[in-house]
Amino acid sequence: MILNDYPWLSLPYQQLASGIIHKRAHHALLINYVQGSGEDEFVSKLASRLLCQNSQQLEPCLKCHSCQLFLSHHHPDYYVITNEQGKRSIGIDQIRNISSKVYEKSQQGGNKVLWIKHAALMTEAAANALLKTLEEPPQNTYFILSDDHNSHLLPTIHSRCFSYFLSVPKLEQSIEWLKKQYSQQYSDNELASALLLSENAPLKAATLLMPEKWQQRKEFCNHLLEVVPQNNYWQLAKIFDNEDFSERIIWFCALLSDALKAKQKVGRFIVNRDQVPLVRLLATNSNEKLSELYNLWLQARNQLLTITGLNKELIICNVLAQSELVD
Repeated sequence: MILNDYPWLSLPYQQLASGIIHKRAHHALLINYVQGSGEDEFVSKLASRLLCQNSQQLEPCLKCHSCQLFLSHHHPDYYVITNEQGKRSIGIDQIRNISSKVYEKSQQGGNKVLWIKHAALMTEAAANALLKTLEEPPQNTYFILSDDHNSHLLPTIHSRCFSYFLSVPKLEQSIEWLKKQYSQQYSDNELASALLLSENAPLKAATLLMPEKWQQRKEFCNHLLEVVPQNNYWQLAKIFDNEDFSERIIWFCALLSDALKAKQKVGRFIVNRDQVPLVRLLATNSNEKLSELYNLWLQARNQLLTITGLNKELIICNVLAQSELVD
């Protein structure tokens, strides 16, 4: 809940918390974010401030009974709703159950806060059920909906909320933050590459920079240095498994995109700044081949993410075989 570790969140928090102080906080707040930018910590801090019954400042007091309950994760007027384990959606029953509670009197005599994480996972029926509550919100009740900036909510839900985009920090600020986390472990080019592969979201980049994960990426790139000249993509099969294939696709598509940028003489915009030799090697292929490979691999990723019950191993084999046939 302490945002001092994430300095880029200070200004956004001040902007929204000032509305709480001046009694101007919207009853329904929709926060869009880039995953890995500290979104959970940010929402948790806002919820804490809404529930605090003592502070007149931007920060929650952390001393009143309500704050103590929140810190112990047992606040009876704070509800967090997300998809249940093993399910891909937030169902109507979850929303109905919580909607009935919000019309009850606050147990601590203050505000009630409902946080719907990954709000776009609500089924249409669940979203419509929530809509009824948003249209006639009970007093002293605040809804926080949050989701990735690429997600899609029903327009009717959007229209009932105050929308706020939690922006990521500038690349230079993120690099400085990562340097503090990893000291001299990585070069500036490696830090920049991790950030650019992570949409400049610092926490997501930090996960990618964990030694085991970063080593996997290095090994993948080294394999490509061998595979590309021979056009023998089957060699990659030995380093793939069903769980990590989607991530490798992102890495490869970013490299293909960088190769296209290099061919257009806009190399300063490349993402994989620590893999310039590999980017140059890929750039020896034609624009047509690079584009076709990019589309082929991206299609495989979309299949993995959107179609249930697919044989993942078959998809992997197919995309590797098809890659060798691209002229």
